[in-house]
Amino acid sequence: MIDLILAGGTVVTMDKKRRVLTDASVAVDCGKILYVGASGDVRNRYEAKRTLDCADHVVLPGFVDAHGHGGHSFFRFAVKDTRYWMPAMTHTYFHYIDDDFWYYEGRVSALERLRGGITTGVCVLGSQPRCDSPVFAQYNAKAYAEVGVRDIVCTGPCHPPWPHNFSRWSGCTRTVREVSFREVTDSLETVIKTLNGTNGGKTFAFVTPFTVVTSVNPSGVTPKEKLTALTEHDKFQAKEMRRIAREYGTRIHSDCFGGMPELLKEDMSCALVGPDVHLQHCTRLSEDEVKILADSGTSAGVCPTSGAPVDLMLDANINMALTTDGTKLYPGFDIFGCMRQFQQNCRSACGDPSLIPDAKALEMVTVDAARALGLQNLVGSIEPGKQADLITVDMLTPKLTPCFNLLHALVQNASGADIDNVVIAGDVLMHNRKTNSDEKEILLSAQREAGKVIERSGIRAMAHMDEAFWGKARKPEMPEPFDIEWQRRDGGHY
Repeated sequence: MIDLILAGGTVVTMDKKRRVLTDASVAVDCGKILYVGASGDVRNRYEAKRTLDCADHVVLPGFVDAHGHGGHSFFRFAVKDTRYWMPAMTHTYFHYIDDDFWYYEGRVSALERLRGGITTGVCVLGSQPRCDSPVFAQYNAKAYAEVGVRDIVCTGPCHPPWPHNFSRWSGCTRTVREVSFREVTDSLETVIKTLNGTNGGKTFAFVTPFTVVTSVNPSGVTPKEKLTALTEHDKFQAKEMRRIAREYGTRIHSDCFGGMPELLKEDMSCALVGPDVHLQHCTRLSEDEVKILADSGTSAGVCPTSGAPVDLMLDANINMALTTDGTKLYPGFDIFGCMRQFQQNCRSACGDPSLIPDAKALEMVTVDAARALGLQNLVGSIEPGKQADLITVDMLTPKLTPCFNLLHALVQNASGADIDNVVIAGDVLMHNRKTNSDEKEILLSAQREAGKVIERSGIRAMAHMDEAFWGKARKPEMPEPFDIEWQRRDGGHY
């Protein structure tokens, strides 16, 4: 007797032939997919301890989110209406959260991902990653393990200069400490040693420097005329990231913006590109820079608002994952919303209504995303031998019926709220929209812990800003709510 059968649905396999099977079933045992085929064949072959009736449902591979952020769910309704979003976020992460923050926030993020059908998700710890202690990554991994979502913890060096000040909190007591680059790389190695490949193969840890080049704008494009040369720290950091990834057999993830690949050409011996790398954003890369990624076999991650030259990158056969970059405001961790927004933005930017067909959008959040993470042999499609990470979508709803083209209906009008069953590693973690987690406890704890951060940090004014502008067509002009000079006096340098 096997563990589980998902019976009688339409199965979008995402296998090499991209088969879509009607009246089909998926047999699961010991956490893996055992068989995919006609429902009659599965009934004749197997008896299961549990069967999920998937009539009038679509069965899909669990979504793979190749870039998101740990921490952001606590601040998406707090840091707003400011010119200094990155300084405000980074300074808060570096100086005003306690260790438990990463656990309480991780549970909320994992729960949102689970309810949205994301079965594998990248968590970059903070905005610029925080890595002065391995505890933050360990607490994030603990939270994801409790909820059950596959967690890829991503941390590493933030932007220079070094040494860098970080704060730790114990109750109401703040301790500020100067941390060296070497201490951060030591912490990174501890994260990878203690987490990568743990939790029954559901937790991973990647090497994640904030950007692939440290000497230019870390959060935007650097025009070619303003590029200088790779610094010694650029080269040293790249060599260290390569060493750690090689020594511990893990992968590299980082941000990339226009101008950075151009500089990498100076010294490709340790450049952070290649088949073991996926780079997020890729905003306004030049044709030459697209060629660098293509020739090196580097994968790319793009969110709906990345501003990447998606048409050029796809035409160059770069493997691309569509990511949430979440969680922010709309669409947060809702992959369906991301697909629609991404598709619309790309078509508008390129003036090409044929770009990103619905089938391609679905590939970019399943098989292509799994490949970007080096997990293509584990997840991303419904095939025998792969992990049983599966989701079902109820099609018998007014918004999806009548349906004549399945992929078009899903991509154009489904949402995370239409996902009613989620299976990860063969475990049914959500059934009929009810998860196995104590959601009330998770959410109330999150509200309490987030409130502590808001009160002790410099973002309280933004979080509690009056939004009651009844009867007004526009918000009145408001003073800048974030005090950038206070942040600099307090130890920030952004």
